[in-house]
Amino acid sequence: MSLRRYCVGCVGLLVVSAVAPERATAFVVGGFDAPRGGFESLAPGEDSALASDIQTAYPGTTFQFSNTLTPAFLGGVNVVILGVATTDLSAITPLSSAEQSALSGFVLHGGTALIFTDNSGFSFDAPEANASLVAPFGVTVTGNLAGNLTASIIKPTGPLTSPFGPVSAFQTSFPGYYSNIGSGEDLANISNNPAEPAVDYFAPAVLGPTSGAVVLFSDSNAMVAGDALTSTNLDLMLNAFNFTGKAVPEPGSLAILGAALAGLVVTRRRRL
Repeated sequence: MSLRRYCVGCVGLLVVSAVAPERATAFVVGGFDAPRGGFESLAPGEDSALASDIQTAYPGTTFQFSNTLTPAFLGGVNVVILGVATTDLSAITPLSSAEQSALSGFVLHGGTALIFTDNSGFSFDAPEANASLVAPFGVTVTGNLAGNLTASIIKPTGPLTSPFGPVSAFQTSFPGYYSNIGSGEDLANISNNPAEPAVDYFAPAVLGPTSGAVVLFSDSNAMVAGDALTSTNLDLMLNAFNFTGKAVPEPGSLAILGAALAGLVVTRRRRL
């Protein structure tokens, strides 16, 4: 399905369409390229299984990749998916302050972010890399929990439990947890005494009047085929897409709009 529809020959409707896009079921998903994201990049040859799963659930979805998060790159996607690990024993280069600002701006303007952190001990750089991904949202991640642990969904009919599902738990393998969930909502706990939040959810408009949804997962193995990318974990991710309302223009649409506006200017000048 097209992200935008235009009324050819009708400049007024063209302009309205460009700023008030139709909600679509096909998305543009952004993320790190393979050199930056490693095996948790969704680029071809890396974590392509998750990318394929997303395309199956939302036909027509496309992917864009970058080594650096910038406003220009993020301005061209609906959803951004970021993982903290490049291998089982190495972390991404932490987000710079400029990248954190770009990520925050993307969400505040309606973008959806799915972010996967992990335990504090899988890499020497893990604490810094983890912190750089969640700091824009006022969240703290910590812990080095051992084993394959189940984080039960707190509200069986709450956020991220439909339309794909049913979803009753988030499956983890040696995860971390969120010691401070900020203004988010704890959707799944690894234990209840004390609580160890494994999924931190920010609903649309929580971070700002026009902000999109943010979902933080405390185990990045959950996005890797062959690790913890279970059908239930996949359903949690796919359900997050239903909160996406940020549309991006089709290739060439801005050029079309620019030409239309230029035509209006020329016509007005000729009449003066």
